[in-house]
Amino acid sequence: MKWLVWTGTLCCLALAVVVLAVPQVRFLFFGLPEQRLEGSAVSKAETGSAPVAEATRVQVEQALRDAGLSEKPLLGDISISGHLARLDDGVVTSQQLMEYAEGLRALALRTGDFGRQIPSTFWDVDTDQLRADGWDAYRVVDALASVEGEPYLEALGGAYTRFHAFKLAEMSGGGTDDTALDTALDLFQAAIKLIEIVPPEHMLETSEYIRGREQAALYLWQQLIVGSSRRNPLTHIKLFNHGFTTRFHVGTIWQYETGIALDNSSIWGVSGFAPEFVGPPENNNQVEHMSISMTVQGILREPLLVLEAFEEFETLSGSATAAEAAADDALNAAIQQAFIPGFEDDLPSAVAALREQLHER
Repeated sequence: MKWLVWTGTLCCLALAVVVLAVPQVRFLFFGLPEQRLEGSAVSKAETGSAPVAEATRVQVEQALRDAGLSEKPLLGDISISGHLARLDDGVVTSQQLMEYAEGLRALALRTGDFGRQIPSTFWDVDTDQLRADGWDAYRVVDALASVEGEPYLEALGGAYTRFHAFKLAEMSGGGTDDTALDTALDLFQAAIKLIEIVPPEHMLETSEYIRGREQAALYLWQQLIVGSSRRNPLTHIKLFNHGFTTRFHVGTIWQYETGIALDNSSIWGVSGFAPEFVGPPENNNQVEHMSISMTVQGILREPLLVLEAFEEFETLSGSATAAEAAADDALNAAIQQAFIPGFEDDLPSAVAALREQLHER
C-alpha cells in the first residue's frame, strides 16, 4: 500500500511540475487538438510530351512491370494486381496508369542520378494519412516527377544514398568506422540544401511553430531519418506530426529495397553512441529518440524539466526501466548542452558539436 501511495505521489508531483511550472507546455496538454501540417501539391510543370494514347490492359500491365512495381503486394504497396483491379473497376483509366508508370520511371532515373535508386515500390503506396491529406500515390508521383519536384527527389535520394552506404558497410561484417550516429547526423546536409533552394510557398510541410530556416531544416531532417513523432504520455496527443510525408524516410525505402518489414530501431541500431547515451541493450532506439528530442527542444521549446518528467512517468508506468530512462535523460541533456544553444545561428557547427558530444570514444 505504501508503494502505491508513493507512486501516486510521484506521478502527481511530476504532472504538477510539467503543467504548472512550465507554462509553455500547457498547449501540449490542454490546448486544441494537434494542428496537422497542411500540404499542397507543387504545380505540374509542362513536359512538352504528347498525350499518352489509349492503351490496352496488357500494355498497361507491362508498363507497370517495366516501371519496377511488384506483381502482388509485398509491404502494403498497391502492386500491379491492385492497379489492374482498379482499372477493371473503372476507378482509374488506362491513360492514368500509363502516365503513372512513366512518372515512376522518371523518379527511378532521377534518384539513380543522385546515387542509389529509390525502388518504385516505395512510391506505390496509399495510406490513411495520405488520403486524409487529400493525396494518393498517383498525385505524389505526378508532383515529384515535375520540375519543381526535383529538389525533393535530390534530398531524399541523396539521404538514401548515404544511408545505403552505411547499411552495406554494416552488413559486410568486415568492420567499419561508419556508424548510425554519423550517418544520421550527415543527413542534415540534404535537409539544409533542400531548405535553401525551395521557395517557402512550395514546401509540402508548413507550421506556425517553425520559425526560421534552421528550424525548418531540423524538422525536415527528423522526417528524413525516421519520420516519427512522440506522443504526450499523459494525453497521447502527438507533439508534432509530419502529415502524409511521415513515411518519406530512409528506413521506409530500405524496407522496400530489402522486402523486409522492420521498425526504426532495428533498421538503425545504436552504433557510434557512447555507452552512457544507450544504457541497456534493449534501449536500441537512440537515433529516433535523438531526433525527437532535438525536435521538441529545438522547435517546441520544451525544457529538460519536461523531458525528465516524461521519462519519470514512463518509468513509473512500467514502459521503461530506470536504466533506459537514465540513458535517455543523458541524451536529452547532451542535446540541450551541445545543440540547442547555437543551432539557429550556425546549424552545421551545432551538428558537429553534438556529434562530438555523443560519439563513442
